[in-house]
Amino acid sequence: MKLKFIACFSISCLFFLNTNCTSVQKANAHIDSKIAVKDLQKDIDYVEYKLNKLHPSLDWYISKEDLDKKFDSLRASIVTPLTPNEFFLAISPVIASVKQGHMGILPLTKKVDKKELKALNKIGKHPLSLMTFRYQDDNLYLLKNYTKDTLIKTGSKIISVQGIEPKQLYDKYRKTYTSDGLNKTFLPYAFASRFSMYLLLEKPIKDSVHVVFNYKDSIYERTITRAGLIKKDSVIKETSKPIVAKLTKEEKLAKAIENKKITTRNKLFLYDGTTKEFTRSLTYIPSDSTMAVLKIKGFKHSRHKKAYDSIFNEIKSKGVKTLVLDLRYNGGGSLAEIHNFYSYLSPEPFVFIDTVRVTNRTSVATNKLRTIPKVALVVFSPVVLPFLVKNILAVKKDEKGQLYLKSKEEKLTEPKPNRFYGKLYVLTNGGSFSASCILSSNLKNSNRAVFVGEETGGTYNGTVAGTMPLLKLPNSKLLFRVGLQDIGPVKKTTEFGRGILPDVTIIPTTEQIMDNKDPELDWIIQDAKKK
Repeated sequence: MKLKFIACFSISCLFFLNTNCTSVQKANAHIDSKIAVKDLQKDIDYVEYKLNKLHPSLDWYISKEDLDKKFDSLRASIVTPLTPNEFFLAISPVIASVKQGHMGILPLTKKVDKKELKALNKIGKHPLSLMTFRYQDDNLYLLKNYTKDTLIKTGSKIISVQGIEPKQLYDKYRKTYTSDGLNKTFLPYAFASRFSMYLLLEKPIKDSVHVVFNYKDSIYERTITRAGLIKKDSVIKETSKPIVAKLTKEEKLAKAIENKKITTRNKLFLYDGTTKEFTRSLTYIPSDSTMAVLKIKGFKHSRHKKAYDSIFNEIKSKGVKTLVLDLRYNGGGSLAEIHNFYSYLSPEPFVFIDTVRVTNRTSVATNKLRTIPKVALVVFSPVVLPFLVKNILAVKKDEKGQLYLKSKEEKLTEPKPNRFYGKLYVLTNGGSFSASCILSSNLKNSNRAVFVGEETGGTYNGTVAGTMPLLKLPNSKLLFRVGLQDIGPVKKTTEFGRGILPDVTIIPTTEQIMDNKDPELDWIIQDAKKK
């Protein structure tokens, strides 16, 4: 039985569940309603109970005594009824004090019914989803603009969105989330990625958004719609229709073969039709054909075996001597993918991760099925039961009586025959998190690479993630995400709670951000030339 089948099955059941859930109107009314103090206290008890039951390393960065005091203090502070999102602001700092970045409480956002959502999506994607940001020195900058409004300049500083200044949102929501451990680099990157969510909590936006920009001391304003346009001057229109030439039979065949190659490449490198970019991309430095940059935005698990085999075959055939692995803004993802990827870089056989710790035998297995309706579980029991048994039997007890989850990533692994032997640089910043940090830890441990940039947002010694169920609080209906598996590299650092530290620290200045400069990559190119 394959995991992919389980995933499809789960998604189908989730869709069935969502189509029969509480009405949109009732859910939206709940967001604005006040919840009684006694019910909020029950939600606090629920979170504390689940945290102690499921989290395998709760005392990694905070003692049980200190965490108990924080929960007691929270209970004492709840003396009046609160709306769900007011309660979110109250309880989130307690969860954040555990200092596990994967874990947290999620606020509630207003919903729209299927008919309205379909109509909105037909117009175009939400304008805020077509932008990526960077928060640095208390300012929010536009990194990428995927709207069709060509008058918006990347690198612009965001003065306000819908009349709200970014720092107002940062100050309000900063304590509701955390990094892994004690480092601070992750915090501004997390805010930048969640900026749109925080804005929507303050002012729901359906069709358009008004933004005031500052570009090199020049103020300008744009109103961006779902279509990405508001003024005709922001679009270059086609003056005439392209002439379609008639192709011969041989030309049609050649075109079909070429289209098939493009389709295959798009699937392997995970092409995004909205951003026109790949999740995995391999490019070459124009001034040095033996130097390549492999940028990976996230470890999505999809088709990674074929993709990396293709990439490293190309690297070998091109005679690449210097490889730059760009993990900036890589928020992590699949453990299986980074394990496979590392086998193309390791010079010798390796053990990728330490023993995976869990709290009980059934938590991982049962939480993978938590969101599936009971009726569906009964109907598909011939499929579900073998899955449960397999996952439960994978949990063992060591000589100290502690539970651990058997994993193929903790077994001795041989490197790939087409692995890369040349000089390796790794680019990281505070947006490098989770799986990208476990990969980086292994590269650092083996002295395989030179790290350039900024301390990673995730820690060197591991994280609590893996299976991460979303638990719904009984009364506020807020969602609580908690990791169930303690995952880390075999070799640890003595720098307690810190990320992977760069060998060469380079952080772009505000001027370089506005000019779309890449000082980290520029340094690597120059250093590689010297050597």
